[in-house]
Amino acid sequence: METKTIHHEITFSTGPQEVFDALMNDKKHAAFSGAPAHIDRRAGGKFTCYGTHLEGTTIELKENERIVQDWRAESWPKGHYSRVTYTVTPLAEGRNTLLSFAQTGVPADQFEEINKGWHSHYWLKMAAYFRDQKVSVVRRFMEEFKNKANLDIVEELFTADFVNHLPGIPPHGQQGQKGIGKMIFDAFSGVHVTVTDTIVEGDRVVERHTARAKHTGTFNGISATGRDVFWSENHIYRLRDSKIAETWSEISLHDLMAQISEKAAPSKKAS
Repeated sequence: METKTIHHEITFSTGPQEVFDALMNDKKHAAFSGAPAHIDRRAGGKFTCYGTHLEGTTIELKENERIVQDWRAESWPKGHYSRVTYTVTPLAEGRNTLLSFAQTGVPADQFEEINKGWHSHYWLKMAAYFRDQKVSVVRRFMEEFKNKANLDIVEELFTADFVNHLPGIPPHGQQGQKGIGKMIFDAFSGVHVTVTDTIVEGDRVVERHTARAKHTGTFNGISATGRDVFWSENHIYRLRDSKIAETWSEISLHDLMAQISEKAAPSKKAS
């Protein structure tokens, strides 16, 4: 039987461990592929992916660096296996990953289909999965903490050593983040935050938010005015192990203070 070899190089905007786990953790493989997977994560371990469509044996395994597998599709001639090699290389100080892929022994009459299949069923789906996993953490924080005033969500979504970089606010970890929330919710009611932009790069999620609320308590020395107000927020979130480890934030405090000052119009709103 005539065979061919496939070579791909793919750069993912996530760390080597995340890429390695997506390939060798059956729950994560099932999550990105949308199909059942059973993977025995050790040299000599058997695996099936996409239900029983793909099967094989892991020959060599070096955590977060290299995977070698004997691999076959159920439609191939009985007993024929290809050799698949994944090499994982960190980029940008581990924030991105280069995945070098080679598959030898591919049946020539299925080469084009299989070559395209790696792009559509693996690389594109993995890239979307990595992005969605990071964004989902940040969005859950926004919805629970900012829009539902659930301060306790910080303990679930933030690392124990979390650091907050916000001008004028000491970086007091999880309790400091809760304190910021309490300060806002004591001064403003009906807080609702929406997303205007999202950028994902490596272990960072960057978002631009717009917030609207009613000034019903004392804020920065100014008593409640009852005015509808708005402000903008720019945040960089650094994630580690699916939790927020560090943030850099800028809030349009000058605009907010102008709206609640004595000279402000009673009901200034965002255009």
